[in-house]
Amino acid sequence: MRPRVRWGAGWMAAGVCVSVAMLTWFGYRAVREWQRSSALLVERRAEQGAELLVTALTRDMRAVQKSVLSSPDWNAFMLDPPYDVSSVVAGAFARYPYPESFFAARGIVTPTSVVFFTRSDRPPAWMDEVDAANRFPVTVHGDASVASLIVSRIGIDVAHARRFSVFQLVIQGTPYQVIARLLYRDPFREELEGVFGFMVSLPWVREHYFPELTSQVARIGGAASGLALSVVDEQGRVIARTQNAGPDSPTSVRLFPVIFFDPLLVALDRPSDLPNAQWAVRVSAAADPALAAAISGADRTLMIAALAAVSLAFGFVLSARAVRASASLAEMRSEFVSTVTHELKTPIAAIRAVGDTLVSGRVSTPEGQREYAQMVVQESKRLTRLVDNLLALSRITDVTNVYCFEPVAVDALVDDVLQDFRQQLAAGAFETQVDIAADLPPVGADRTAIGLMLENLVDNAIRYSPARRRLRIAARREGAHAVVLEVSDEGRGIPPDEIDLVTRRFVRGRHAPQGGSGLGLAIVKRIVRDHGGRLEIRSTVDAGTTVAVTLAAQAEDEQADSRR
Repeated sequence: MRPRVRWGAGWMAAGVCVSVAMLTWFGYRAVREWQRSSALLVERRAEQGAELLVTALTRDMRAVQKSVLSSPDWNAFMLDPPYDVSSVVAGAFARYPYPESFFAARGIVTPTSVVFFTRSDRPPAWMDEVDAANRFPVTVHGDASVASLIVSRIGIDVAHARRFSVFQLVIQGTPYQVIARLLYRDPFREELEGVFGFMVSLPWVREHYFPELTSQVARIGGAASGLALSVVDEQGRVIARTQNAGPDSPTSVRLFPVIFFDPLLVALDRPSDLPNAQWAVRVSAAADPALAAAISGADRTLMIAALAAVSLAFGFVLSARAVRASASLAEMRSEFVSTVTHELKTPIAAIRAVGDTLVSGRVSTPEGQREYAQMVVQESKRLTRLVDNLLALSRITDVTNVYCFEPVAVDALVDDVLQDFRQQLAAGAFETQVDIAADLPPVGADRTAIGLMLENLVDNAIRYSPARRRLRIAARREGAHAVVLEVSDEGRGIPPDEIDLVTRRFVRGRHAPQGGSGLGLAIVKRIVRDHGGRLEIRSTVDAGTTVAVTLAAQAEDEQADSRR
């Protein structure tokens, strides 16, 4: 094969492989970048969802203190009967679900001066009597035992002249968070004018308030964005959850204090027992089927694209190999045509020269004429063998032609072939040895094809033995049903890496001399295969070659049938 063609095909295959590798790499990077961007988008949405939920919770939890307790409507309580501010409390109950009750006192705060405003539809557990006939949303009543707990704790904050009293207490086993506003008659906060505040049942907000508010936030912006919202307490227990998070999904966590007041309003004079429980908001990407399907589809697309790219590269590599094989075959055929032309011209030229000599009358003696006639016969046999090889090449590639099998005596076949090569062997001073077993049965074969096979083996032995000119032909029985025919020489030999190659058409070894068509062993291999035999080549460089052909022996009953 020409180096230019070989290098061109190699560079083309390398270029295709590099292009496919780059295409696959960029496709992989594009898909992974899209997946990374999707993950970042989901993570950012989770952060925004967590910020939204924390903001909604903290604003709502501080709203009663900032908007209700600071309302001037409570000033009417200092002048009018407590029933006149019930409408203010009813509006607060309707707007904010977490206050369980409000309370107020004016003047000197004592347990008997404290008035409670409780929900009619959700009365506290510590309330002694419940008026079922009350249709108003607010129940006004007093409770000295509960009021004494509140008054004793508020007294501490009044002693410190604080504006707000914030604390937790337990009433009949239920923890409450209490937030109260302290009003003073003078700017120096020396004389208390009144107190009003509210109470939050911590078990109720844990069970109802946080789940409901979380669901409302999810309906506003969480569920539509494929986010899973949850609230957990300081011990990691889930208080509220909207939906399950997806596996390995990014999670954003925000902490918030469980206080129903604004910590800035008590920051200047912070009580030592101020509530400080820290809960957490967790927002994760929910198990979104659309996103999972998109990611899975992207992976499948990348895999299909990679397979297509690899298939394309494989196709180009096969095409490059086909181009190389085609170029190599064209080169071998060109060399074959050149060699065959030379092989044809040589005997034709010799026959023509001998004929011209005989016609001119320059050879007048009978001995000379006989010698020239033998030369014509020898060259014609050489020409016949070449033509037979060409015809055999056509025959073994055309399956429409069939062999004519008959019993063939191996010893007679060997004698006929050696007779054809007698003059050539004598001219080359070959030492010929024939070793045919006496009890050798005939083989079932096509005589013409087997003769052509043996002629090619003998011709190769003569052609490739320039120094030690020894030819040995042996035949022996192998078992009861096979005959082995061996042709050996002591010539150049065949390198081990070429033994499988020399049986291909148009292939000649590196050590092959000038001349020869490169068809001999290819024809031998095909004939042996068509006869169901076995071909074995044993060779050592500079020591010689032995070609062994195993053929089926004809059974005795078949021999009898053929004789009849």
